Amino acid sequence: MPIKRHRCLYLNRKRESELLNTDKIKNYTIIEKKELPEVSGTGYLLRHDKTKARVMLIDNADENKVFCIGFRTPPSNSKGVQHIIEHTVLCGSKKYPVKDPFAELCKSSLNTFLNAMTYPDKTVYPVASCNDKDFQNLMDVYLDAVFNPDIYDIPEIFKQEGWHYEMESLDSPLTINGVVYNEMKGSFSSADAIVEQSIEKSLYPDSIYSLVSGGLPEDIPSLTREEYLDCHSKYYHPSNSYIYLYGDMDFNEKLDYIDKEYLAGYDYLEVDSEIKEQKAFDAPKEYTSFYSLSEDEDLEDNTYLTYNTVIGKSTDITLNTAFDVLCYTLLDAPGAPLKKAIVDAGICAEVESNYEDEIMQPEFSIVARNSDEKYKDKFISIINDTLEEIISKGLDKKALTAAINHFDFRHKEANYGRYPKGLMLILDAFGSWLYDESEAFTRFSLNGVFDVLRSHVDDGYFEDIIRKYILENNHKSYGVTKPAYNLGRESEEKLREKLEAIRSKMTDEEKQKVVEDTINLKAYQEEPSSEEDLMKIPVLTIEDIKKEARKPKNRETFVDGVKTIHHDIFTNGISYVNLNFDANDLVDEEIYAMSLLCEILKFVDTDLHTSRELSGEIDLETGGIGFGVGVFAKENGEPYSYFFGKFKSFDDKLKEGFALLKEILFSSHITDRKRLKEIVAETKSNIRLDLVESGQITSTLRAASYISKTNYIKEKQEGIDFYRFLDDIDKDFDNRYEGLAKLLKGTLKKLLRKDALTVSFTSDKKPEDVLSGLLGDIYKDFSDEKVGNTPEIKLSVKNEGFTAASDVQYVASVGDYKKEGLAYNGALNVLRIIFGYDYLWIRVRVKGGAYGCSGSFSRSGIASMYSYRDPNLKETIDIFNDAYKYVQEFDVSDREMTKYVIGTIGSMDTPFTPQSEASFSFACYLMGITDEQLQRERDEVINADQSVIRSLAPYVKVIADSNVICAVGNEDKIKLAADIFGKVENIYAGR
Repeated sequence: MPIKRHRCLYLNRKRESELLNTDKIKNYTIIEKKELPEVSGTGYLLRHDKTKARVMLIDNADENKVFCIGFRTPPSNSKGVQHIIEHTVLCGSKKYPVKDPFAELCKSSLNTFLNAMTYPDKTVYPVASCNDKDFQNLMDVYLDAVFNPDIYDIPEIFKQEGWHYEMESLDSPLTINGVVYNEMKGSFSSADAIVEQSIEKSLYPDSIYSLVSGGLPEDIPSLTREEYLDCHSKYYHPSNSYIYLYGDMDFNEKLDYIDKEYLAGYDYLEVDSEIKEQKAFDAPKEYTSFYSLSEDEDLEDNTYLTYNTVIGKSTDITLNTAFDVLCYTLLDAPGAPLKKAIVDAGICAEVESNYEDEIMQPEFSIVARNSDEKYKDKFISIINDTLEEIISKGLDKKALTAAINHFDFRHKEANYGRYPKGLMLILDAFGSWLYDESEAFTRFSLNGVFDVLRSHVDDGYFEDIIRKYILENNHKSYGVTKPAYNLGRESEEKLREKLEAIRSKMTDEEKQKVVEDTINLKAYQEEPSSEEDLMKIPVLTIEDIKKEARKPKNRETFVDGVKTIHHDIFTNGISYVNLNFDANDLVDEEIYAMSLLCEILKFVDTDLHTSRELSGEIDLETGGIGFGVGVFAKENGEPYSYFFGKFKSFDDKLKEGFALLKEILFSSHITDRKRLKEIVAETKSNIRLDLVESGQITSTLRAASYISKTNYIKEKQEGIDFYRFLDDIDKDFDNRYEGLAKLLKGTLKKLLRKDALTVSFTSDKKPEDVLSGLLGDIYKDFSDEKVGNTPEIKLSVKNEGFTAASDVQYVASVGDYKKEGLAYNGALNVLRIIFGYDYLWIRVRVKGGAYGCSGSFSRSGIASMYSYRDPNLKETIDIFNDAYKYVQEFDVSDREMTKYVIGTIGSMDTPFTPQSEASFSFACYLMGITDEQLQRERDEVINADQSVIRSLAPYVKVIADSNVICAVGNEDKIKLAADIFGKVENIYAGR
């Protein structure tokens, strides 16, 4: 799936000289050279002379190097051919003829990113690594995959990853299976996916954007192998390619290699991949669509209303950034006026906005969730009338400035989490490069754009674009997406009838052919790649990896009498402050209230500011203020539950950050009746979606909560129990209000205790120098109440099956290995890789057709396995239960073992941002994890061999012995398997 773009691009390491020697470039022509100070580098745009392949180079000092090759792949239908090609080209190639080079690389590489993504109009294949040798290996495997895949010679690849008919015997029913097929069945079980597709179809009826490049489940089985191969041969040609190299590397060497090994073997080909523009409408369009609910859910107040417009061109970076600012100002910021007007009208529980500029003609949408069709006209009128009033009076200038600062701070901070900067750069750059080569570098330079937008705050620019692109823009649509009972079941029944009709018309010979194909496919899947072919996949050696474990950066000190943990990390002038409160003595209702407080604080008025004013102050003075909760198991196995308030700011704004945090913690109107009702409904609506869309997390957490105190608390912080707490309040708010208000006030007071506080401070400045006085000012207002003991937690195994309007399952099995006297071992991380890309990968994904699967072993003792978008249920649990037998008999070559070890180290050594390094360090401090312990565990990984892995079988056997399971999924599938569950109920049922 595509990663949502973030325009936060800034590097600080500069190189004395560029690595690209332009005088030595052969077989390419430089089209443009551009200095890119915001990424501390130089950009080059080249054309390959023979094929006209487009090449972009970003020459800077980032050691996290990125390679990407992309192709413009406009769909002509919704059969999912682009998506299936994305999966299948990574299933073996001419130079690397193993069945699954992708899995081989995942388990044997130091990559910092390895994936492929299908977009509405392009398909991209990016890789990243900090290791030069590894980077070269990854690049070569991906180049061979896209240009020389085995798909033309091995029909089983299409069947496995795309779709195929299945019959176990002549008497068996005819069914359909395939990884992409099941992935998209899972995707379109989501109401949000239906809403998104409906919007695209309404705005771009004559354009490729009305089609689903990922594939509609009902259309995928009509795709023929001939169509699929024709699509690859047409679009996967160098003349239609976009090649990208980023970071600290020998660019001349890479260019020569790509030319000699791949591009030189092709001649130029005129590829018709033009993306045609959707003609603007003469008048707005309307649509109605439907999504499925199970019979246990309410039709009332479950409708989505949408207001959608097409906005200019994706190459207009100033307009695009202005709309980011407008979305935030009007709808996303706390107290945003347009969202407030819609919510205040009482027509929905939640409002969200989306501005999508990764397609040629960007779209802006406003979506009201948990509404009713009868409010459609009112919804449209509120938007139009509110925007007219805003234009008439003028946008709040301070709010606009604050919004610009919000995006400017994110841009300068450059915090991408676990994603490499170079990756996010190219995914964003495709939004202009794909449509206009002269705009290839447009999105690399935003400082000037922010300056331009600041100059327009007072001159009516923003008001004018609201009128032009929203109010007076006829290229828009108004939509209603309504719930209906059992659409999924009806669809499945129609599919069964269709398949039975196909089967009934088959001759015995044709049936026998399907049976034989089913048997042959399974045989193909079970047959491992030959050792000779496996040897062709390039592999690093143990000598290529670092032997030293990462050391947390923690220095304990006291500032104004407050225990402060300093993480001395270069942060480019940004300070990160985290006030962490021990919440271990909270009882169940207080745990729910603590999580709800995180949604309330910052989104309600304070004694000094309205929520809207407060949001503006936060964006003007800081990089953001946030609140959250968490829990982990300490080294003694007991849970540590916590609440935190944090902010980030430029170093010279620490005083303002502390003042705002103090204001929010001590003067927020957390019991404002009207606002509290809205926040409960909004929070419930957001969590409701995640429970099924992230069903693998839901089911694994729920199962673990049966046997683990830590996960019992986490379930109440964010799982099904928390959802049901909100649901109970939402359904009876007026009667529950007084009790809830008292609970919230009491919980917040209980949290803000001096005895509970530990401060985490991240900066290359000393906290004693910069926090003195500031910390003391807020600390004096915390209570002197002591932190009590953890309440008794009574665990019970429930083994629940949760039904939902889903066409697939999310299945989890767990056990507690520490209860069996087993200690955590670093080699368990190797076993996780083995499960993820061998045992589970082959049985649950490749053969079973699930989109994803994984196994893990936590420090707390929880062993778990889960599947994701899985067509199966009992079969998957059987695979989980048999996993220990595989481990007992584990036997691979030394080379294979080395690959698993390297892959494990790669997953452990993902580059840190300053913020993620601080989070890692602080977690180690709180959990009591020492440098010596981390080094011992790394050594256990590096020294793991076959015998060590076999010795871990008891850790896995606890899953089978425990019989602790949970599943979320299709109502019929869950009910048919009711005998394995202790309880079966709808996931949204009340407490």
